[in-house]
Amino acid sequence: MAKYEIILLVKGSLDESVALKNIDNLISLIKKEKAYSLDKTTLGKRELAYKIKNETSAHYFIFSLETEDAKLIKEFNRLSLLNDSVLRILVTNIEKAYGYKASINKNKVEKAKTTRTRYEKDKALYGKTKVKSDEIELDNVSEDDNVDIENE
Repeated sequence: MAKYEIILLVKGSLDESVALKNIDNLISLIKKEKAYSLDKTTLGKRELAYKIKNETSAHYFIFSLETEDAKLIKEFNRLSLLNDSVLRILVTNIEKAYGYKASINKNKVEKAKTTRTRYEKDKALYGKTKVKSDEIELDNVSEDDNVDIENE
């Protein structure tokens, strides 16, 4: 089963209970799935860094979801975009790049091993860096190259 994390931003002008009722159809879509695991976290109402659809604050909801059906996630995303009270949605597949699926993906495991062996060879060949920052010579720099910032 794939693990997803969904972050929803709902209009801050609504009460939290009203915001939950507006996204209730999205939650019910997940609950129709036979094999699922859902954790809901409410971060509360927060001010936004910039206006989104003329809203300055939003209710933050985070859903952690495990499911085998990718169509469910696409439908969840589609319905949330159609919902007027949802300002933003972010769906992240947690396992795609770094999780369990990456550890059993033969191509990713082989690439990681190749990168690690190349790194070990380079480290053995070159060791530490040869030039330290205080050993850099500045003899070739003329005074014309030094530009006074205050004069600009």
